[in-house]
Formats: sequence, C-alpha cells, structure tokens
Amino acid sequence: MNTKYTIAYEYHNSLYLNITNRCPNLCVFCIKNKWNMDYRGYNLKLLKEPSVEDIKVDVEKNFLNKKYDEIVFCGYGEPTMRWDTAKEFIMAVRSGSVKSVPPKIRIRINTNGLGNLINKRDITLEMKGLVDALHISLNTRSREQWVKLMQPFNDYRDNGFDSVIDFIKRAKGSVKEVIVTAVELEEVDIKAVENLANSLGVGFRRRPLLDYEEA
Repeated sequence: MNTKYTIAYEYHNSLYLNITNRCPNLCVFCIKNKWNMDYRGYNLKLLKEPSVEDIKVDVEKNFLNKKYDEIVFCGYGEPTMRWDTAKEFIMAVRSGSVKSVPPKIRIRINTNGLGNLINKRDITLEMKGLVDALHISLNTRSREQWVKLMQPFNDYRDNGFDSVIDFIKRAKGSVKEVIVTAVELEEVDIKAVENLANSLGVGFRRRPLLDYEEA
C-alpha cells in the first residue's frame, strides 16, 4: 500500500475526494477495514483532515494532468461530517478560483443521508447551485433492518432512518440528481428499496456486493 495518504484519487474518469475518515455508521458491508484503508493502491487513511487549501492544492495538481468528468466527494468516511469544508471548496470551484477546474464541472456527493442530523440543520438548502448529484446509500426500506445493516452510533440510532428519508425528500428541491442506492445483500428486498425510491420521486441504483463495492 502507498504510505502517503491520499486526498484526491482517480477512479474511471472522475476525481474523488477523501476529506474525512469519520462516519456515524459501521456498515456491515463497508470495505475500508477489509481493505485496510486502501483503495486500488491509494492509501485513504488520513493522518489529518485536509483544509480547504489542502484540497485545492491536490485537486489543482490532478487537473493539470487530466480533465475529469466530475468531482466526487467519496472516501473512507462520510463527507457530510465535514459539510462546511466541502461547501467552501465547492464554492471556490464555482467561483473559478480553483486552477484548471471548470467552474461548471459536475459535482457529486456519495452519502449515507445523515447530513442533516449530523449538522443539526437542513444542509440540502445549501446545496442548491453547488451540488449536481447526491447518491444516498439507503440499502433497505425497513427501519429495523437499517439499524442492523448500517450499525449507527447511538446518537443516530433512533432517528437515523427517518432522517435519511427526510433528507431524500428535501434534497429533491435543491439537487437535480438524487439517487437512492442499495447493496445487493441476500437479506435485503432490493425491489422494495427501488419501489420506495420511486415513491419518493428519486432515482435508484443497485450496487453489487463483491470483494469491493463500485463507488
């Protein structure tokens, strides 16, 4: 494994941003421990959480060498744990102050949907005009099963599932693309999750459970 930790890393033709290793869940299907914080040769174990300036430097360096289709907030942690930092960086992109990065580049956040509960406010309102896509890892339509699969910390256990559903509903008003995702686990009724996504008026994508998950 590469010993230098990674903020920005490449996957397909997207540039992914690993801005925190913190997460309010310990999902049963999470690969970060199985893979020892490594992802395809990138060491995603952060020695410290990057500042906005740290993120800018890393992104500018990567965009000097290649043009990407999108920027994705997704690492071995929950990006909305650091929403204020992410928002400040995205605002810098949109203002054209991040070198070599097109201000209108597509920006996606892969999230567990607990952002409002984490930040104690409706952060979806702050995403309008900044975030193009939210991919929300829901994985079940059952509150009880959500607790079993996501293994949330105590602060998120009782209200977590309902908060994610509310987050999805609110996000539709601010973000063009909202997609609920579900990992193909034997105990999960994938069709039921898809039906729930449809009833909420958002998209749906199933994610295969392999030795790793597609991001």
